[in-house]
Amino acid sequence: MSYSIQRVLIVDDDPIQCITLKIQLQTFGIDEVRVAQSSKHGLVICENQEFDLVFCDLSMPEEDGLTFLNSLKKQNYQGKLCLLSGHDKSIIALAEMMCSQLGLGVISSQSKPISNADLASVLNSVSQSTPCPKVSDNVIEFLRSDLDTAFDSNRLVNFYQPQCRFTNDTQSGNEVLIRWDHPEYGYLSPNAFLPIIDKEQWHVRLFFYVLEQALEDHRNGKLSGSISVNAALANFGDSNFAFQVLECCERYDFAPQNLIVEMTEMEVYKHNPTMFENFARLRLNDVELAIDDFGAGYSSLIKLADLPFTEIKIDRALITSCHCDKRKNAILSLVVSMAKQLGMRLVAEGVEDNETWAHLKSMGIDLCQGYFTGRPQPIEYKLMA
Repeated sequence: MSYSIQRVLIVDDDPIQCITLKIQLQTFGIDEVRVAQSSKHGLVICENQEFDLVFCDLSMPEEDGLTFLNSLKKQNYQGKLCLLSGHDKSIIALAEMMCSQLGLGVISSQSKPISNADLASVLNSVSQSTPCPKVSDNVIEFLRSDLDTAFDSNRLVNFYQPQCRFTNDTQSGNEVLIRWDHPEYGYLSPNAFLPIIDKEQWHVRLFFYVLEQALEDHRNGKLSGSISVNAALANFGDSNFAFQVLECCERYDFAPQNLIVEMTEMEVYKHNPTMFENFARLRLNDVELAIDDFGAGYSSLIKLADLPFTEIKIDRALITSCHCDKRKNAILSLVVSMAKQLGMRLVAEGVEDNETWAHLKSMGIDLCQGYFTGRPQPIEYKLMA
């Protein structure tokens, strides 16, 4: 099997491990393999060359792999990572969580030495990652007028990430993720403009900008199935919020039962009467409500019995490596059991490889969302697929 991987970097202080892994990679047809036996050397190489995949040992003298990974993020590394370690899985899990928070793409974590079968799985996961426009996470200071102009000139662009059924591998709908198509800096993630949204209290403006763009794409036949849109706590604090949502659905001839409004777990429990009113009015009209990033907050589970949510989206921190992590697997089993008893649909976020997909499918989780089934893409990329 051939892999769409051109350049690989190995960062490991053990020369035998480096040579062995390099030979293994060459047997898989990957010839352009660089080796760095220290964190500092690896960073120098990455400054001058781009890589599709970096293997990083966590335990190295002088500067360990964690230091390397932090510095790699500062270099805006866009490729994939495979962590190597002989340490306890709980320590590796912490490194994975660190990478997730940094926005680094960890494909897998492997014990040393890595077997040919596990290496093939890693390479296959990297190859299955479909190309998409690069989105910068660099935080650049923008003015209110910059974002105001972006709204008015339609430079804020919806990216759509597919959600697929575990039962039959078919797509059920899309989550909408907003990006700023900046004329100078390219696609920017929300990190670049959410501080302005918060400061100017433009949450309603942003929500309906995103929603109307998605409903227009659906009306024009560019999207099918359900549409999931993220809302902030401030949206639900607006007494007209539910009315406006329903008016949009009617105007674009979109069935309300196919709309899912998402809130993060940590925002769900900041109660106020207007929020309850909006929840009730949306559910009375069949709009679905989802708890996003479930497992990342510190909320009381008893609140799930009181609030009318129809969907739980499990945070990627619980999903990553769950097929080989007993602790995560135990927690997921409880979440699956609880959701089924509450009659709530489950979505697994951050699924990036076949092993995780197969494991979650066997657990009875309903929907998959992650790079394994599709990256977030603007509508023109989806139409070309």
